[in-house]
Amino acid sequence: MTSVTIIVLVAAYIIHDRLTLKYEKLDEKESALKIDRLSMMTKIILGLTAFFGGIAWIYYMQTHTLYISKELEGFHNLVPAIIMSVIGLIVLGGGLQKYLKSGR
Repeated sequence: MTSVTIIVLVAAYIIHDRLTLKYEKLDEKESALKIDRLSMMTKIILGLTAFFGGIAWIYYMQTHTLYISKELEGFHNLVPAIIMSVIGLIVLGGGLQKYLKSGR
């Protein structure tokens, strides 16, 4: 799960960086609008991905046994997934707030 998360984040960074470079070549007003929209959409998409990825991770941990003994399982196994979901909600909230303020 961690490897998939890292791959998604790296891919998102590369795509965001390339689009930002492309938009910086436009005139100033259009560039600012497109970069702002790109930032908003990136936050929404990454927030949704992190939130649902965390939920899926929690579901997987609840339905599959990953450890040799039951004594090693516990709430601490779910903490990274919960943190990822909470971060996803925070990022999603920031993107939605930006979307609502833009009036689109």
